[in-house]
Amino acid sequence: MSGESGEDFPTEPGSAPTTLTPSEQRLLEVFASEPGRVFSRAELCAAVMPDAVVLERTIDQHVKGLRKKLATSVGKIETVWGKGFRFVAAGSS
Repeated sequence: MSGESGEDFPTEPGSAPTTLTPSEQRLLEVFASEPGRVFSRAELCAAVMPDAVVLERTIDQHVKGLRKKLATSVGKIETVWGKGFRFVAAGSS
């Protein structure tokens, strides 16, 4: 991922690519850097918006948007209750 805003991202096979917001793109880059690792909301806030003061629930909204756009053929973002979120790549167990 290049980090450029407005970059097209593949969705489900047979459907048109979607555009990720810059925050969604950075979030996906963080998850993809360590698939399977659980990231706390605070870690994600620091990685995605390092120069901004944001509520941790802001990350929830970005995760929600990314989940809607992410192709299941790529993977999924799971909630780990009481801990945070993790990305599970397709085909991983």
